[in-house]
Amino acid sequence: MLNRVSKIIAAAAIALSSMAAKPALAELIAHGDGTRVTYLEPLRTGVSALTFVWTLNEPSFDRVAAVQAGLASTLSGGTETRTSYEINSYKREKGIKHQIATNGPHLTLTVSAPNDVFPETLIHLENILLEPVYTLDWYARELENSKPVQSTLTRRPAHVLSEVANYLHFQTDDSDTQPSTAHYRFGRPAQAILRSGDQEVQRRTNRLIHKLPLGPKGWTPPLKKWTDALFGDEDMTLPKGVIHFEDPQSTEMLILFVKAQEFAEETDQVATNLLVNYVGDGQGSELFRVIRQEMRASYDPQSNFVVMGKKQALFSFSATVEASRWPEIHSRIGELYANVRQGDIDLRGLNVLKNNLNRIYFESFFNDAVWGLRHYLNEYPEGTEGVIKLPLFQAFGAVTVDGVAKASDTLLPPLDDYLLILIGGGAAPTEALKSQGYCALPRNTDLSHCLKQLSAAQN
Repeated sequence: MLNRVSKIIAAAAIALSSMAAKPALAELIAHGDGTRVTYLEPLRTGVSALTFVWTLNEPSFDRVAAVQAGLASTLSGGTETRTSYEINSYKREKGIKHQIATNGPHLTLTVSAPNDVFPETLIHLENILLEPVYTLDWYARELENSKPVQSTLTRRPAHVLSEVANYLHFQTDDSDTQPSTAHYRFGRPAQAILRSGDQEVQRRTNRLIHKLPLGPKGWTPPLKKWTDALFGDEDMTLPKGVIHFEDPQSTEMLILFVKAQEFAEETDQVATNLLVNYVGDGQGSELFRVIRQEMRASYDPQSNFVVMGKKQALFSFSATVEASRWPEIHSRIGELYANVRQGDIDLRGLNVLKNNLNRIYFESFFNDAVWGLRHYLNEYPEGTEGVIKLPLFQAFGAVTVDGVAKASDTLLPPLDDYLLILIGGGAAPTEALKSQGYCALPRNTDLSHCLKQLSAAQN
């Protein structure tokens, strides 16, 4: 009798815990109509990959972070039949990877695994999406992990660019977006991109998609509304001027010039990328040759070129230097940039950079599912059922190093058009530097504070 009572109590406890793990008011992130399935060229690494793309409505920064954390906690929190530890052990044993990313209004989940285990990987994904044990503890942890790093604490160019990119992506008013529920379920995606030549994988992918719940019938994400809110009727731009975070305790200063730009053609984008790399990317660059080797003034001079969307990019030049020398180094960077812009370019070196960039693009597309996905979505944000063409890749054949060098003064904007970000110690910027706009960044404040202030003043 006691054993029977114990079993009843245990069963009731399991039922109650299961009810607690499945909140009744969970928001369903799902497409309302059929999923558009695209078959891209299989990867060349012995790995298959499947990406689900959910297009979010009202994608403010806070909402995207919340839903992204919801998906991460769904993947890591276990299922009704397997604990989180068992799932993670299974993933390690089979070589399964889950990668979550955002691309504009899209939330993406890319699942990859070796070709021989990928069919069973899809069954594993089905169990996770349909039978998740969702807890607020997992959600809170993932939300905390997703918080961006404040660049004034690290002085790293990558963190600065991340803050600037977030500002460009999320200029909509968060007050207009719906509040986060912290409870999410994930159903039918708007798109599925499969990179596998296995017909069994294709069959199982379609079966999995049809098992996932649909969103409200006939509802489609307001993609055009989102892009209009993001870029408006004008080009993607950053304000000019100077953002200065003064840190009297620091013996170093980060000097970073950054520009956001839309290009008329993909060939212009590739050509500008080459010139940006020529200025500061790697040991053959002008910044490395002069700022590091000749002046011994910086250990990490660099340039960065970040593709933001179709014919859109964010690019920068930077160096972390001794605080007392930053005005001198700032002037020297300006001279080097002006020389390149005037066509003082070694064509052999530029040709090496072109071959390297071409190889990086093509190798990344065929070896990295997430990298290839990002460029596919830039070209086809709503998917396509026709022949897939990526003009950015085709542009490499149309770009010549002679043409790039001759057009350098039109491809590279004047240095005064850049936003200058200074983070660290040393002297304050001169009045001449401040003439196009100036914002002193308060402590414990994101760069968006000054970006909004400078933009408002210039508009």
